[in-house]
Amino acid sequence: MPMAETDHGLVHDMLTVLPPAFWVGFFVVLGTFVGSFINVVVYRLPRNCLSINNPRRSFCPSCKTQLSVRDNLPVIGWVLLRGRCRYCGVKYGARYPLVELLVGVLFGCAAWSVLYGDGVNTTSWTAWLVLLHVLLMISVLVPWALIDLDLQYIPDSLTFVPLLIFLPLSANAATYEWGVSVAWYDPLFLDFLPRWLNSMASALATGLGAMLFLMAAGKLGNLLFRRQAQKIGGDSMGWADVKIMLLLGVMLGWPKMVAGFFVAIALGSVVGIIARVLRGSLGVPFGPFLAAGALAAMLLAPRMEAALRWYFSVLEAIAR
Repeated sequence: MPMAETDHGLVHDMLTVLPPAFWVGFFVVLGTFVGSFINVVVYRLPRNCLSINNPRRSFCPSCKTQLSVRDNLPVIGWVLLRGRCRYCGVKYGARYPLVELLVGVLFGCAAWSVLYGDGVNTTSWTAWLVLLHVLLMISVLVPWALIDLDLQYIPDSLTFVPLLIFLPLSANAATYEWGVSVAWYDPLFLDFLPRWLNSMASALATGLGAMLFLMAAGKLGNLLFRRQAQKIGGDSMGWADVKIMLLLGVMLGWPKMVAGFFVAIALGSVVGIIARVLRGSLGVPFGPFLAAGALAAMLLAPRMEAALRWYFSVLEAIAR
């Protein structure tokens, strides 16, 4: 038997035998390490005086001492140090381990949804490609939301650079069935083109359409709520939010883009009303809600579709 065929059979057997708990646990742990790196990105990327990879190890923001490997272990390092710097004793705060846990949980949910959400798909290469797409989305959306929450500003490198990754990933989207797709999308038009090119064009059209829609909504908001818009700088919708719509459209495609946008509006409205009542705040960053809506549409698409069908069935029953 040729070596390649033997290796393929061994990999197939491993993917079949390993239980769901192994893969979900593996991606949870992987996600915590990615979350640790995201903390670095969130701190360094908006500060032009710092580089993502220099210094290579994390350092204490207070005393600038580079941390050892054991101190950099996700979650565990923070617990062992009791949330303090080993060298100067300053408190780090709980956000660092919470971000690591959040990304770990999201990675685990993504692995379960893609690999086991509709049956066992561990031996399908398309499922693993979809999982890669989802994990990359999480790795981009989480730092994007955190930076917007902190500074109400998003570096262009977090918006336009990922397009170079996700647009090629969309090339094969039209070939995948719903059974193993929680992040892919239906072709929009241009059926006369090859399927891969149609899929890329549809993804780009979705992003451009979403961006133009949010721009128009922002201009309309400026007219309808002129006083409130002037108090927060003159624009009811930030330019960063408009730019991210281009990326989200390419990531999600039109069915999930629409669902994610409405989830973002619902979440943003609820939080905005609460912030207005409790603190008198006139505006909250919309970016975190766009990220949350995109993740919901990506990971919960089948459940959202089922809920929507149930809702329409109720309306139909009432109409009768």
